[in-house]
Amino acid sequence: MKQLNLVLILFLCIGITKITAQSDTKADVAMIKKNLADSNANMKKYEWIETTKVFVKGEQKSAKQKQCYYAVDGKLTKVDIGGGAEEKKKGGLRGKIIENKKEEMSDYAKKAIAKIQTYLPPSSEKIQKVYGAGKTTVQILEPNTKFKLNFPDYNETGDNLAVAINKPKQKIMAIDVSTAVDDSKEKVVFNITYSDLPDGTQYAATTKLDAPAKDLKIVIENSGFKNAAGK
Repeated sequence: MKQLNLVLILFLCIGITKITAQSDTKADVAMIKKNLADSNANMKKYEWIETTKVFVKGEQKSAKQKQCYYAVDGKLTKVDIGGGAEEKKKGGLRGKIIENKKEEMSDYAKKAIAKIQTYLPPSSEKIQKVYGAGKTTVQILEPNTKFKLNFPDYNETGDNLAVAINKPKQKIMAIDVSTAVDDSKEKVVFNITYSDLPDGTQYAATTKLDAPAKDLKIVIENSGFKNAAGK
């Protein structure tokens, strides 16, 4: 009888733990969605500089800057304001081969940057869809403080968007994404580090993409925030 009671107590404790965990995850997802929604709304008050650097085999190949702001229709607008000087083209057959490789890498880099933009800013609706399907998993980074929530198949089958949060501060710390650009077997990963503006608005400060199969690295930094004209 005593053993039966212990078994019942054990099952009861497991049930309570499971309910608590589900409740915590629901609250964390709600916090992430709220922060993203608040950030998306507040960013419309600002304009800033986006700097994109492309590295191949560790060597910087380009650096471009864009002025970013939200237009009257609410769409994010980016205007080129500068870039690195182009390398002098080499002649002959060897030069042609080099130029073809550069063009191929440039096309891939453009596709990779475009792919990043499909995850930024993260969609509250897509996060809710993954959570609602019961796919969300939680990793403990620091007990009672820092956690990582994984949202598999966020944008497409086989990808994963992971959001690292500081629970006591109710803040997003970083977002990691695993996806593919051309070949589904050639995974690319990128990490987005979040920072806060003076009014508490969270934004993607630095995005780093690594494509090991191509020896390619892309770094995107957002800086120079100021109130947009007339806002």
